[in-house]
Amino acid sequence: MKKNKSVILPNKTKIGRIKMPIAKAIGKRCADIYISKNHIKHIELAHANELRNLGIDGLSYVKSIANEFNQIREGSGTSILLIIYRENIHDVAAIDLDFSINKGFWEVKTAQPRSTRDIHRRKILWQNCPSPK
Repeated sequence: MKKNKSVILPNKTKIGRIKMPIAKAIGKRCADIYISKNHIKHIELAHANELRNLGIDGLSYVKSIANEFNQIREGSGTSILLIIYRENIHDVAAIDLDFSINKGFWEVKTAQPRSTRDIHRRKILWQNCPSPK
């Protein structure tokens, strides 16, 4: 059996993984999830107020979603959205991922609190939470 070796990527941080059972369920690749330092800076600048209200930095915010998501929806193009969905809460935490064929990993494009109204327009690929109404 082959062992997965952890890849070290300059200027990128591993924050999670799309595991095999979930990857099979959504028809996508099982692979690690990385975020670049530039994307972390962008998230911290664009969502400074939200992050401050949560008492969390950008990297911690993205890591928490990558490790606690309970729903995956279609993103734009070939991307997917990892979402922490909670019933009766208007906003959800979401990260948008693209798979890099050449690099063999998922990469965070952006992360943000989003309205459930916007999320409900996207097709559910997988979930481990109560169905949204």
